Amino acid sequence: MCKRLALVISAISGLASLGAQADAPLAFHLSGQGVYTKVKASSETFSPTLFQLKADIEVTNGLLDGIGIHGMVAAPMSDDSANELTLEIAQQSGIYLTLTNPDTQPEDLKVSILLGYASTEIETYLPNLGESGRYKDTFSDFSYGITLQDQVIEGKPFYWTLDYLRYYNDDNLRVDGLGLGVTYAF
Repeated sequence: MCKRLALVISAISGLASLGAQADAPLAFHLSGQGVYTKVKASSETFSPTLFQLKADIEVTNGLLDGIGIHGMVAAPMSDDSANELTLEIAQQSGIYLTLTNPDTQPEDLKVSILLGYASTEIETYLPNLGESGRYKDTFSDFSYGITLQDQVIEGKPFYWTLDYLRYYNDDNLRVDGLGLGVTYAF
């Protein structure tokens, strides 16, 4: 997970430094949040929690105004159990294109649409089977969602952030997340 976090932060930092060198108008945000997940596998539903670090960079002027790149990495805070099966999201990462109304002012409620790719590593454990009851797999696919951001104190660069994302979806498995946290704007 540390490698993924370093890669996401390095990529966004590199874009920020390129923008600074070219005098491009860019906004950079860093967030931490708790994420309540809902994993629906066949007929069972699990709700492990995660701590998520997010970073994004957004163009604030010109032809690409309101378009950005958003990266996130999450680590487990808790697991969940149902019918003697324990499920934990061991790690999660994603990269997204963000689309925001270019006319949004810092004091306005900022609404962004996220379209991208996410990877979720899920570990399950069935104690009745001992060590053979452990299973780990990674699920990666198109991911999408919405994020809302509102200023905590007028004139300060801190924002409340509320996210809803669908990380993965197929016929047998769906992974959704609802996150609440604080963002700092550079």
